[in-house]
Amino acid sequence: MTTELYKISRWFIGVLLTVGTSFLVGVIFILPQEMSFFKVSDIFLFVVSLVISLTFTIYGIYLFQMRRQGRHFYWDDEGIVVDLKGNKVYWHEIESISLSNYQGRKATLIYLHYTHHESIRVRFQKTWGTTAYSIDWFFIERGKAYHKGLMKRWEEQQKKKHFS
Repeated sequence: MTTELYKISRWFIGVLLTVGTSFLVGVIFILPQEMSFFKVSDIFLFVVSLVISLTFTIYGIYLFQMRRQGRHFYWDDEGIVVDLKGNKVYWHEIESISLSNYQGRKATLIYLHYTHHESIRVRFQKTWGTTAYSIDWFFIERGKAYHKGLMKRWEEQQKKKHFS
């Protein structure tokens, strides 16, 4: 069976880089002209703006590198890749998959069966386990197609499970 790949959204990367660059331009060109470095509030504003700009810019660059390295979301006969590290949740470990539309922010939620929480935590080398994984649609290209395809595959997996 052919596996379709869902890459990190170029639009989302562009937004992160634009916001980060805009803050950086503000920090470099606008703030120092208006600031007196003898006031604590001006120094605090400068540092906060610098941290915000670097956070957005560095995360945008990180996601761009992940996209160039071919990191993406997909599913296959074994299970679903749920993060950019390539960690996979196997079909038998999943309890349900659903759509979340919380305040207009759509995401595909993958709920894990409680009997597998600890083994998944150990396999993913996490300090804390999770009960579900959320794949936000704005984070990947063609989020709606991702959800529809995954739901179709999940239903096929459920039929196999019941007929076995």
